Amino acid sequence: MANAPSGPHPTDTVHIDIDGDTRLRQLGYRPRLERGLTTIGSVILTLSDITPAGSLLIVGLAVVAVAGTGSVLAYLAGATLAVMVALCMAELGALYPIAGGIYSIVARVLGTWAAFLTLLSYVVQAIFLPASIALGVGIYLNSLNDVFPVNLSAAIAMVIVTGLAMLKIHVNALMTALFLALEMVVIVVIAVAGFSNPTQSVSTFLDPMGVVDGTLQSFGTGAVVAAVAIALQSVNGYDAAISFAEETKGSTRNVGKAVLVSCLVGVGLELAAFLGAAFGAPDLKAFLSSSTPLTYVVEQHWGHTAATILIIGAVIAFFNACLAITLQFARVLWASGRDGIWPSPVSKALQRLLPATDAPWVATLVVGVCATILCFASDIVAVVTFVSVLTISIYVFVGVTTIVSRQRDKTSVRTFRLPLYPVPPVLAILGALLALSQQARKDLIAVAIIYALGLAYYFFYLRSRRDAMAALREPQVTD
Repeated sequence: MANAPSGPHPTDTVHIDIDGDTRLRQLGYRPRLERGLTTIGSVILTLSDITPAGSLLIVGLAVVAVAGTGSVLAYLAGATLAVMVALCMAELGALYPIAGGIYSIVARVLGTWAAFLTLLSYVVQAIFLPASIALGVGIYLNSLNDVFPVNLSAAIAMVIVTGLAMLKIHVNALMTALFLALEMVVIVVIAVAGFSNPTQSVSTFLDPMGVVDGTLQSFGTGAVVAAVAIALQSVNGYDAAISFAEETKGSTRNVGKAVLVSCLVGVGLELAAFLGAAFGAPDLKAFLSSSTPLTYVVEQHWGHTAATILIIGAVIAFFNACLAITLQFARVLWASGRDGIWPSPVSKALQRLLPATDAPWVATLVVGVCATILCFASDIVAVVTFVSVLTISIYVFVGVTTIVSRQRDKTSVRTFRLPLYPVPPVLAILGALLALSQQARKDLIAVAIIYALGLAYYFFYLRSRRDAMAALREPQVTD
């Protein structure tokens, strides 16, 4: 395992910055991606990955369906846990600023077997998540006018996204910045519509209730705990800042800052809009039974035209999220090829960069083509419910990795140190395990099968190859 050169004791208050390229060479990598992102650019791309508006309009529906009025408590708990995980990711990302993201970090702390399971979680997400988000484009376009077929519209959006993802990373950052600004309009509209017309009291949300067979009935605390897992999925995506680490300028500390700032802003925006809608719901029963509770609040207070504008904003949010997610997962796949994780022809292909833009074009095409094909699977949203289990499993790895890293490596310079250690990683682990305990059995079984197949591939094929994951085992500087 490669360690950073010794420096001040980790508890020193003096910050020592390490340049990103310098740290990469210490870890055994030759910098290859163009550093075209400022910290703000990384935050913009990461916020687009979180897509606060898109998450609320899709994932938020599931939170309300599962927990009813307890969805407010579920979102608050999920937001708290998300910040704990983000603090861990910020420290680890600054210490290991590698495009492979979490799997590259886990490899250096817990070992390559754990890293491969983490990578598998990302690969499955890379296959399913962009398509499920693209379907949001199709669904909301169809709600505006049924002349737009859901699946075809989603597929066309995915093809456009794949093409845009081939541009230079700073161009993508500027593009997503524009889309993100429009997406913020959606958040503001929902929040203002609700908070300017408050009709519900705090006590309403302390006693969970939901609509069952057309009547309001009490929900147990188990429903709230189950909804926390969904809320966590809603605010997920801040780890994207680590995937963009090799393209972020300046100190490795900037990677940690981008992770934490993205999480805090994304969580804050989602909470503002969701709480506004909940407290501003004019009819609690209608709000809980609506297929689109957040747009319902806007339409009730400001009319059909405002709701239409909101839907257009939602389409923009979904498109922006597709672009950011494709960019992130393409970098993870590119890094897995560089680390020699797949059979040689596949790994070599995934490493290829487009000369004109430095974009990992083969990895981007893999993500884009898979997503485009899956856009025609009408039940894709139902199929990918197990993806949230994979996301939460990554949180467990992150929490454990943070603790082991602190205990095992006391000399490396941590340019970003999480506060109140060990509270954040412990809460992240306990919260993630509690959330996992409430997941559907079929989803847990699906993830168990994926992990079992992954371990078989690792132990019977990957571990025996000396060239595979060489940089992760015993890195050597390559100039």
